[in-house]
Amino acid sequence: MKMIAKGLFAFALLAPASAHAGEAYVSVSAGLAFAEDSQNSGEITSTIPATEDFDAIPAGTPLEWRTEFDDGVNIASQVGYALDNGLRLELDVFYSQVDVDTHSGLAVGGAVIDSVDVAVLTRTAPSTNNPSVGAVIADGRGSIDTYGGFANVLYDLNKGGGVEPYIGVGLGYQWSNINYSPSDVPIVDADDGGFAWQAIAGVSVALSQNVDLFGQYQYRSAFDDAGVLVSLVPAGLEIENNQSVATAGLRLRFGGE
Repeated sequence: MKMIAKGLFAFALLAPASAHAGEAYVSVSAGLAFAEDSQNSGEITSTIPATEDFDAIPAGTPLEWRTEFDDGVNIASQVGYALDNGLRLELDVFYSQVDVDTHSGLAVGGAVIDSVDVAVLTRTAPSTNNPSVGAVIADGRGSIDTYGGFANVLYDLNKGGGVEPYIGVGLGYQWSNINYSPSDVPIVDADDGGFAWQAIAGVSVALSQNVDLFGQYQYRSAFDDAGVLVSLVPAGLEIENNQSVATAGLRLRFGGE
């Protein structure tokens, strides 16, 4: 995907824009965001001391669990320039939010501890009245809020037709605000940013001489997982944030002949 993106951006820079008339446009869109499950993984950063009931957990012990998300929302706006040869260049800013559905499979040192008394994490006394680790994290509360901007290169496959399919790629930067609070227990509340890419496919329908209706699918992914600190125990964690986005919007074209 990175090679395709570089090729399209190189083509965009080398295209003889002066030889092709074009028009500027602005657009807005809204729709649904579908986050892939995240396999959160990291390690204990400092030794968790032993208690009368539990052994110590040494620094460097692997830590991981799985998070599933509900469907969320995505809003975006673009400003761009469309050449008559079908090429479009645009700046794309967006915001998305997905809520946590559930967490499961908490493994410490490779051993899943979902059935263990939650006191193993809180370092309090175990009790038959305490819930299990799995019961606590299954009540998944929290969200991931993602926002950022992309430089997109797109190509309209039927330029000038009433219906114009298009494809494209984008490179940009995004920030993620991650909140994991299962059963109202704060585990993660942190931000991280990094470079990201997206693949785009859609179709535009002309409503009038200057207004298009479009539907669009995007697959958006960061090059690196978000790195955050865990607040319940001393640990660092990497969290995946890959999303599919389905939106519809309106594009206003102006400045063309």
